[in-house]
Formats: sequence, C-alpha cells, structure tokens
Amino acid sequence: MAYSNGYFPMGKVKNNPEIEWVIPNERGIIPVGKVHCSKSLKKIIKKNKFSISFNKNFNQVIKNCANRKKTWINSTILDLFITLHQMGFAHSVEVSRNKDLIGGLYGLALGSVFFAESMFSIFPNSSKLALIAMMAKINYGGFKIFDTQFPSKHLNTLGGTTISKEEFEQKLHYTNDSSADFNRLPKLKNWEEFLKYGTFNS
Repeated sequence: MAYSNGYFPMGKVKNNPEIEWVIPNERGIIPVGKVHCSKSLKKIIKKNKFSISFNKNFNQVIKNCANRKKTWINSTILDLFITLHQMGFAHSVEVSRNKDLIGGLYGLALGSVFFAESMFSIFPNSSKLALIAMMAKINYGGFKIFDTQFPSKHLNTLGGTTISKEEFEQKLHYTNDSSADFNRLPKLKNWEEFLKYGTFNS
C-alpha cells in the first residue's frame, strides 16, 4: 500500500475529482504521547464542558474538514476515506458541546502507524482537544508513529517536529507490524485522566 511507503493522496483542487500521491521531502510527526498541552488548555479540560467520542460521526468529521474555501479534500478523497472507515482502517475523533459537533480529526491506522489527515474546529481549542484525544487513543493502543504529513509552525507549537523523508521511511520500515490496536480503551474515571495519555506530562 502507498501509505506503507510514505505516500498519501491529495486532491488537486476541491472541485476536481483527480488526486495525486505525495511524498514530501520533509515530514511532520508528533512523538507519540507528547502533544504539548498549554496551561490554558489544561484549564479547559478540567472544566469538563466537552464530550469526546471516537468513530461516532466519521462522515461529518471529514465533511467539516473539507468545508473550506481551499482544500485538498475533494469528492474522491471523501469517498475513499468513508470506504476506508467502513472497512475499519480510517478513524475519527469527535469533540462535542451540548451534543453539537464542534471539532474533530480523522486519519488512517495501518500497523503501528497513525496517519493523521485533517482536523477542524468551529469553537476555540476544539481541534486541539481532538488532537490530544486522538494521540491518547493511539498511545494507549500501542502505536509507534503519529504522522502529520506536512510540518507546520502551528503543529510545532503542539509538539510537532520535522524529519527527513529518508528518516520517516526508516521509521515506517521498523514499525511495519500489526501489534497496535485502535479499539483498545482503558477503563478510566473521566476524560481528563484519559487525555493524559496524549500529552507531555502523562
């Protein structure tokens, strides 16, 4: 599969169904379990005004991610990932407030690697909560790599780092196994305790 060799699909433009397979020279990753959680975000988590779920509303998450003026998520990408979700490979995390979906993230789980594709936020900090929740999920599930595809200044503030294409390919080679389990979930008292699996000071 292309993902196993470091490639991922992108639509050229939103209204064109064509896709291309991309492998950047510099790759963005976040070390597993080490999302940077600011003091202000910790306070938001403690207030416990949000609910978190996984794979409850995948279609709505990816459609929200695509709901931008400029996006690489075209109809082909939408159909592809909805199918991959139905097959059990693509996963989403949903952040809700008063039962309304306000943030989320989706990606692909293969072997011990989680390939994060996109996230969205329609309420302050909700995408950050989604990122921490997904990181906590894959950390507890035994994943070894959290791929963010392209590096960015925004992701760097959240704990992201940049590695070369060659280093990423090496990491893929040494983690190409199926020991990770996305569905593994700890029995914890609350979401605050669970989210610690995703951050620096877990």
